[in-house]
Amino acid sequence: MGHGPSPFINNRLLMYKPWVPRRLRFWLIVMFAFLYQLSGGVYLAALSQMVGKLSFISEDVTMASYCSLIGLNMIFPMLFRWKFYFYSRQMWFVSSIGSIICAVAAPYSSMPWVLWLVCLFSGYFKMMGMFACMSTIQLNITPTRNYGVFFPVVYVLVCGAIQVSGLMTAYISYDYNWKFVYLVIIGLMLIIDLIVYFMMNHDHRGAPFIPLKGVDWMGHILWVATCCIAAWIFNFGEHYDWWDSREIWNATWIFIAVFVLTLIESHYKRDPFLSLKAFCYPTTWRITFVLLGIAVLQASSHVLQPVFMNTIAGYDYFTIVNFNYPEIYGIIMGAVLTYFALVRWKWRMKTFFFTCFLLTTFYILASYFLIDPSTEAWLFYVPLFAFGAGEVMMEAGATYMVCRNIPFQHMFMNIAIIGFARCGIGTAAAGAIIERLFAWTMSKNVMLTSSELDNFSGEGISWFEEFFTQQNIILAVKECFGYLILLGIFMMLIILFARFSPSMNRILPKMSAAASWIRNPHETSDPTL
Repeated sequence: MGHGPSPFINNRLLMYKPWVPRRLRFWLIVMFAFLYQLSGGVYLAALSQMVGKLSFISEDVTMASYCSLIGLNMIFPMLFRWKFYFYSRQMWFVSSIGSIICAVAAPYSSMPWVLWLVCLFSGYFKMMGMFACMSTIQLNITPTRNYGVFFPVVYVLVCGAIQVSGLMTAYISYDYNWKFVYLVIIGLMLIIDLIVYFMMNHDHRGAPFIPLKGVDWMGHILWVATCCIAAWIFNFGEHYDWWDSREIWNATWIFIAVFVLTLIESHYKRDPFLSLKAFCYPTTWRITFVLLGIAVLQASSHVLQPVFMNTIAGYDYFTIVNFNYPEIYGIIMGAVLTYFALVRWKWRMKTFFFTCFLLTTFYILASYFLIDPSTEAWLFYVPLFAFGAGEVMMEAGATYMVCRNIPFQHMFMNIAIIGFARCGIGTAAAGAIIERLFAWTMSKNVMLTSSELDNFSGEGISWFEEFFTQQNIILAVKECFGYLILLGIFMMLIILFARFSPSMNRILPKMSAAASWIRNPHETSDPTL
């Protein structure tokens, strides 16, 4: 008996020149997708070096990372338009060359707003290249266009590349200089350009040509501005003491004005960038609520975990860096579990999301009991493994749920909408909540213990102050983890009693169907109307 054709080479990928081996074509594009995910405006693993060299504060660099997330999220409603506008290799050229320009400009941006703008475009080009890759090989991954097969592959690349880029940045910045990271990214993008130039046909189209006529560019700009201002408020709120400062009040009024203008423009525009009807689906609000809840829980790994590891445990640089490895293994296992849960075992979405929160809450619960100055680093490996698995499962499951329950007309708009909760705004808001919670618990503990220090004097006072400061930090971190455990249990109870819409028998749309809808979204007799 013979073996059937491999699904990885069944789709011949005709943009390649004939001499390129068919078995190599698929893996080259997978490599492209992974390299695009390594690119980015800033790398938070080198945050301290960037703050020192660029004379920025840490909030400036963090805001740049939020701008990158907003850029890659807000391109979603435009992805098919770019796909239909460019030739196959043109889309890779534009995205890789755009990433190179951003990588050149980012380390030499002397003003924060310039860095933010560079990172915004960096995220834009990053997602453009990623979509060009995944839309090209979707038939290789799943010949039946099954969402449950496709999204685990997408998000194992996305989430895995985040951890790999952190490792790459940490090792390069430690041994050389943080600017060398951008040289590596430029080199990787040039590799993509060379392969595309020499191995691909210049006149191949992966989809029928459609001009960019009718795109709501003003709505595009207004939605990006709204998200960036909201992220700025959450990011700089603690720095400026929230609404006790004039800066936050000014930003709030600007946000309200821009947001109202955005809603008005979306209401009266015939084909808006984000239709207000896309916000009206119950699935959208359910998934947004779930993502906001998981974002708050996941923010503990970026806010509370560094406080413990640097201040209390005193782990060295590479010990902290190596925590990325168990997360990578967890991401791979989470992607495999997602595939089996959605495709083989046919889990209900209620069970699936409950498992995601269970894994993330387990990480927080384990961290609560491991907070001690004498805790060995290896004890965090299993919790971080669970954290990585829960992260990729939530990302893939949320997109899977939206794409199976939202009509294609609003599908990519809804991916952008739920992206508000998991990219940029949601991440910034979750981080702000955890930072405010930690600041409140820390000030409360200091107030309760500092009164006793008044009775001490002499040489021992400095030792007692250091001891009590460490104890206050331990108590504050433990208390914050305790509140997050309660939040995780609360979210799991809500999911148990919630009702999710039944899955629809939908598959990924064909390019011809997408092109037909873009040419005539209102289904009029004359497509030009």
